[in-house]
Amino acid sequence: METRPNFDIEVVGKNLRRLRKAKNLKVTEVRDYLGFESAQAVYKYESGKGYPQVETMFALMKLYDAGIDDLIYLPEEVNSYDGFGIEGDEPSSFLSFFRVLLAMC
Repeated sequence: METRPNFDIEVVGKNLRRLRKAKNLKVTEVRDYLGFESAQAVYKYESGKGYPQVETMFALMKLYDAGIDDLIYLPEEVNSYDGFGIEGDEPSSFLSFFRVLLAMC
C-alpha cells in the first residue's frame, strides 16, 4: 500500500488564484458564483490559509474547468505526473479527485 501523500496548501492557493486569473474572473465574481456574502473566504483559499470545503472545491473546479491535478500540483509538475492508474491510462479529473479525497480520510 502506498503512503498517504501530503498536499501543500500554499500550492493549492496559488493554483486557485492562477486558475481564476486565467478565466479573467474577479474575486467578487467568484464570491457571487459560490454564493458567499464576502470575498474573505476566496482570499483565504488563494493565500493558502485554508482549504475550501469539498462542495466548494467541486464548484471551483467546475467554474475553472480544472481537474484535481491542476489544483494540487504546480503547473510544471502536472505534465510530469503519471496519475493513479496503469501507465498510459489517464484517469478522469473527477476520479483523480475522488481518489485523493479518499486518501485524505
